Amino acid sequence: MAKSRETSMEYVNKFQELIDRFDSVTCAASDCMGRANSMSPEIRPESKEVRMAGCALTARTVGGDISAVIYAIENAQKGDIIVVDSHGYKNSAYWGENLCLSAINKGVSAAIMEGACRDIEEIRKLGFPIYSIGTCCNVGQISGYGAIKTPISCGGIQVNTYDVVLIDGNGIVVIPYDDLETVYQKTKQMMETETNVSDKLKAGETIGHLIDIEKLMKSTFNYQERALEE
Repeated sequence: MAKSRETSMEYVNKFQELIDRFDSVTCAASDCMGRANSMSPEIRPESKEVRMAGCALTARTVGGDISAVIYAIENAQKGDIIVVDSHGYKNSAYWGENLCLSAINKGVSAAIMEGACRDIEEIRKLGFPIYSIGTCCNVGQISGYGAIKTPISCGGIQVNTYDVVLIDGNGIVVIPYDDLETVYQKTKQMMETETNVSDKLKAGETIGHLIDIEKLMKSTFNYQERALEE
């Protein structure tokens, strides 16, 4: 079945409802995906931290060429989060004030890149959410290389256009398009369960008692002790 942006945006709205209701939805979503699909903590907010869900629109750059990023902005729709595979290159910037203004005009929600950005003082005044691995004053060139809407790697994980991106104070998590329903249902259930656990902890319980940590520790296989017993 072909991927649909409409379907992706449906789940963007569902996950945004969870983010508005609960804290640390990114952590729950990662747990529900086998403790995976969280971007590297090296990708940090350069302007302001946000709590949002968005539809991924990918761009893959070549060298210091920012053409693919510009092209992605031109193809963006309201609610998109542009995710850039810039291969960890930090000696020139892939995003700046002019791209930021263009993105705002297109309704882009945020930009994420495994590379550098610049004009950060202006971007902070604009309040546009940008996540990168650093800043650099050098601007990239525009030579026409790169591609958009292609599978990329960013922050150590694979990202595809129409995946759903979650952002909060913990970091960035990407939910693959094909797993949206499953991960949403599991995350929703986990967040509601976590609320019950939190209530018990606030009432005086401990996490160790709730999960019976003593029994778990005693049941853990210790090959050294087992070898001595034999």
